[in-house]
Amino acid sequence: MHTGTATVLPFPQQHEQRGEGAARARVRLVPTRRGRRLLAGLAFLLGLLVAAVVLLTLDLPSAFAVSEAEEPITVTVEAGDTLWGYAEDLAPEGMSEQDFVAEVRNLNHLPTGRVTAGQEIELPVSEDVSR
Repeated sequence: MHTGTATVLPFPQQHEQRGEGAARARVRLVPTRRGRRLLAGLAFLLGLLVAAVVLLTLDLPSAFAVSEAEEPITVTVEAGDTLWGYAEDLAPEGMSEQDFVAEVRNLNHLPTGRVTAGQEIELPVSEDVSR
């Protein structure tokens, strides 16, 4: 029987005992692709939850309701008609004649307030005027 000596190596030891704060300062957590997707999904769900709470709390669905917009009235100008005459007859309540004329000029891209017979112009719609 042969008996020999065995070499025993010591466990590696840290030469310096560092404070726990110093050791943690070097630790950097890097999320995996799966972790990033999970975080993005959670953020998305949280955003949906916040949006739902806001919509239900502030009653915003009524603000997003689409109202049926009426198209402007198209009129063929006759001899003697003026924008001011249309403003006197067709301007909605609360709108001054000057504002009505400015709106008609803007709507029809007119450089001046003059119109000629036979010209077709669009007039803004008011609630009390029927076609």
